[in-house]
Amino acid sequence: MWKKYLQRIILIVIAILGVKTGVENFMSSINIHSNDAAVTNWDKRLSNLIAPIPFERGFVGYISNEDIPGAAFNADDSSGEYILTQYAVAPLILIRGTDQEWNILNLDSTAYKKWNQINANHFEVVGFEGGMYLVHKVDK
Repeated sequence: MWKKYLQRIILIVIAILGVKTGVENFMSSINIHSNDAAVTNWDKRLSNLIAPIPFERGFVGYISNEDIPGAAFNADDSSGEYILTQYAVAPLILIRGTDQEWNILNLDSTAYKKWNQINANHFEVVGFEGGMYLVHKVDK
């Protein structure tokens, strides 16, 4: 007889803990801000930047601060921005580096200055949008 009471008590405790956990999860999710606006802004920024590219499908180079020796960068931000950029420019395909005819540079001003000192004669800046550059490879 005492087994049945113990089973009922355990079942009631588990049910109460389940409800408590569900309420806590719901309450914590109310204050979470959506990243939809950030993704939409990134998408708009990139669509303006890549407008001069004369093809809709193909390969486009991509570099960020992590590709510039001595430039400060956050690895998590860099990976996330690469993924967002690939998403925003699809069906174009991003290739790390600047070996392509058209390239997107996601660089802060210090990293851009370092990159430009080495590459000024090989690329022309076609567009600039919020810290991102579209460059076209030229032969000089």
